[in-house]
Amino acid sequence: MKKTLYSLRNYKKELIFGPLFKVIEVIFELLIPFLMKYMIDVGIKSANNGEGLNKIIIPGVIILCFVIVGFCSTLVCQYLASIASQGFGTDLRNRIYQKVCGLSLDDIEKFNKGNLVNLITNDSNRIQLGVALLIRLVIRAPVLVIGSLICSFIINVEIGFIFLAIVPLVSIILGLILYFSGKQYLKVQSKVDKMTGYTNDSLKGSRVIRALNKQDIVIQNYKEYNFEYFKESKTANIIAAFINPLTFLIVNIAIILVIYFCGDFVLNSKLDDGDLVALISYLNQILMALIVVSNLVINFTRALSSMKRVDALLTYGPTIKNNPIVENHKINKGDELICFKDVSFKYLDSENNVIEKINLTINKGEFVGIIGGTGSGKTTLIKLIERFVDVSEGELLYKGYNVKDYDIKTLREDISLVNQKSVLFNGTIKSNLLMGKKDATDEEITKALIDSEAYSFVKEYNDYIDHEVLEGGKNFSGGQKQRLSLARSLLKNSEVLILDDSTSALDYLTDKKVRENILKRKDVTLIIVSQRATSLMNADKIIVVDNGKIDSIGKHEELLNKSKIYKEIYDSQTLAKGE
Repeated sequence: MKKTLYSLRNYKKELIFGPLFKVIEVIFELLIPFLMKYMIDVGIKSANNGEGLNKIIIPGVIILCFVIVGFCSTLVCQYLASIASQGFGTDLRNRIYQKVCGLSLDDIEKFNKGNLVNLITNDSNRIQLGVALLIRLVIRAPVLVIGSLICSFIINVEIGFIFLAIVPLVSIILGLILYFSGKQYLKVQSKVDKMTGYTNDSLKGSRVIRALNKQDIVIQNYKEYNFEYFKESKTANIIAAFINPLTFLIVNIAIILVIYFCGDFVLNSKLDDGDLVALISYLNQILMALIVVSNLVINFTRALSSMKRVDALLTYGPTIKNNPIVENHKINKGDELICFKDVSFKYLDSENNVIEKINLTINKGEFVGIIGGTGSGKTTLIKLIERFVDVSEGELLYKGYNVKDYDIKTLREDISLVNQKSVLFNGTIKSNLLMGKKDATDEEITKALIDSEAYSFVKEYNDYIDHEVLEGGKNFSGGQKQRLSLARSLLKNSEVLILDDSTSALDYLTDKKVRENILKRKDVTLIIVSQRATSLMNADKIIVVDNGKIDSIGKHEELLNKSKIYKEIYDSQTLAKGE
């Protein structure tokens, strides 16, 4: 759990002085029963003998001062605890989110998206609460219990042993509950992750669910996940429910014994009335401390379970490692840019290769098309170039060096990718496009909108590029989202532009205009993955992929003669349109 607690590194002073002020409060609290004892045994007798009320008033004033000082100490402790816990939580969430952003696509699937969301929100909040309680209450309970035990021995040794017998009994109970509930809360959180993941999938796929009229099945599945969560939570709560009753039972038995023995000692003049009041007061302090501990056990159990989960993420070594040894450099037009050498790839826990023994070269400035059937491995080639995943076998070179030797950030800065499924973020058109180039001027944004053929509809908005984009871009059509995503990548102005079937929602004429606009840009290496053969007819080379292997490479006319697969794709599309 060292990785999780590393976020406390900047709050050492708060961790030291917060509990110290709490100890000051406890010390004054422990002194009050002695003053009460003095007031009863000495002050009242003095007042009855006509010696005045000084021996009652002065201790009373001292008690009031102790209460005020203790209250101020508590305020300081709470203030330090809030600074440390809030700062810790903020730093931890930032670290978790940064770690998540550094995971590969395979890693994200391994951890599960619902699980990662819970780590950033629920788990980090539980640990943050645990830190606050650690500073505010953890030191108070043991100091109060130990102090009360010492004071009880000072007043009467025999009664002190009764007090001493309480602590190990309650500690054993709390330890057992902590052990069993800790395991149970991990199971509870696992059910929460599954339920969250299913909820996210259902919400994202709500349109499909409604189209298939499967709401009843989805609701029933959610009820089953929810019921599993209910069963595990019920077990955890039952275990936790034993804490307070058992604590009260043991302490109340101790109170009965103390009253019994103290009453006998008072009658035999072994104890004064003030001693009895002080002992009962210390016993109540122990009771309250143990009740606090019992409630802390519940919170710390959850916090510890969350810490284990967070630590598992923070200590995880991502499959995509960034160990740059090559500086990015410029190459001339026509030079080798991307080279696949006997490249094979398979996903984690998969036995079969998605692509196998791929050999191909892409030169700078070329217009390259990639075409093939569904599941043939086209998108996998793009993932490898962007280093979303790493090759399983063979070598992938970029500008003459292995892609693994480049800094990932630098590599991806060189490459712009537009996916088939366009992603827009909540904000404005301008804020979305500035993700491509954060310091872009309005003129540059307009140029990117024109080249992507998005200007035609964006100019119609009264607020132009300040027009609102709702979550996921749901206030735009599929074609509009694709053109805005394309504009964002064009604004980035990278050496390589990859369009992964990202004009599929556009009509043929708009698709053609977009390609013509892009090809006007100098020194851009354009790679288009498309199902449309007509979109690739003018490519310098077309790569035909089939079942994870390269069927053939060539220009349009060549492939019509030598590639049966390409000819079938082309004929099926053109004949269907009567061309």
